Amino acid sequence: MTEHQCTIRIQSAYPHLSEKERIIADYILNHPEETIHSSINQVSARLKVADATVFRFCRRLEFKGFQEMKIVLAADIAQNQRLEQTAKKYPEDETMSLAESVFQANVRTLQNTFQILNSASFKKAVELMSRSEKIAFFGSSGSSMIAQDAHHKFVRAGVLTYAPSDGEFQLLSASQLTERDAALFISYSAADKHLLQVARAAKAKGCPTIGLTGFMKSALADFVDVTLHTVSVATDFRSESFVARAAQLTLIDALFVNVMKRKQQKKLKPVSQMEDALVQG
Repeated sequence: MTEHQCTIRIQSAYPHLSEKERIIADYILNHPEETIHSSINQVSARLKVADATVFRFCRRLEFKGFQEMKIVLAADIAQNQRLEQTAKKYPEDETMSLAESVFQANVRTLQNTFQILNSASFKKAVELMSRSEKIAFFGSSGSSMIAQDAHHKFVRAGVLTYAPSDGEFQLLSASQLTERDAALFISYSAADKHLLQVARAAKAKGCPTIGLTGFMKSALADFVDVTLHTVSVATDFRSESFVARAAQLTLIDALFVNVMKRKQQKKLKPVSQMEDALVQG
């Protein structure tokens, strides 16, 4: 667990923390160096909460306790210091500094997402998609383009799939799924009411459901069979949800490669053959 970053876990869980837990989270995010040099008693006294509340907060983030959380937080601080040094490489060139910051944000998003990727959940998602007769991709708001990209990727490989974008058609499509299919729901906030309605329609038909979200705890995560998470950090010019798209696309790529490896064992046409057919057509 110590290789998992502390700040990204706090940011991912933040929308679903209690009032007292948010006080602790805000303090750690705003005063990381003070935190790593404090004891649990000092932090609880400073925030006027019980020691047990701080300990439960650490456990909520899946750390063994306050000490382990501090170790990981210290690694976060060291990483941020390295990034600050890198940012000084272009002191007179704002254009290149901004360009590098975009690349760095995307690289960190991918690294952080892989670090918190639950292997059991990922393998389960691959299994559900591999054995399905058809796969439906549903996205809300900005994630709808991610769903379309996933659809194009899989259909070019000969997989029966679709990604309806119209809200009414999404509900209609979900209601026609069966237990032999699979549905992947993509939403950074995981709080879109319509997408939850579509997920309920698919679930009612016994269809295995997978959620791709930006939060560990959410209405969608609590509803689907398997949840995969992405993490990202907002920048001066891009919101967290926008930065997260790089992780969403990459995570779907990872699913695609694994699913195709399994399906090709069932004599599904290789991707190269499907692309040759498209070119010739």
